Amino acid sequence: MDIVLGSVVRAKAGRDKGGYFVVTDILENRRVLICDGKRRKVLSPKQKNIIHLEATKTVAKDITTNRQIKSFLKSYLEGNDV
Repeated sequence: MDIVLGSVVRAKAGRDKGGYFVVTDILENRRVLICDGKRRKVLSPKQKNIIHLEATKTVAKDITTNRQIKSFLKSYLEGNDV
């Protein structure tokens, strides 16, 4: 599964290991910006290499605020029993 803008991803490495995030921007050199709306906010996202992320089949469209991201991830996790 490719990582695209709005993809829901799971961190495989680092301090955020096991956490679920939304990709907010795609940078050069196989890097992306991720946030979860709680610890990693939209205004200060985490920069992460895509080899440290596992893509899911879910893409969040038109979600831009911390509250929307937090709510979307909560419903995603409840619906998938993760």
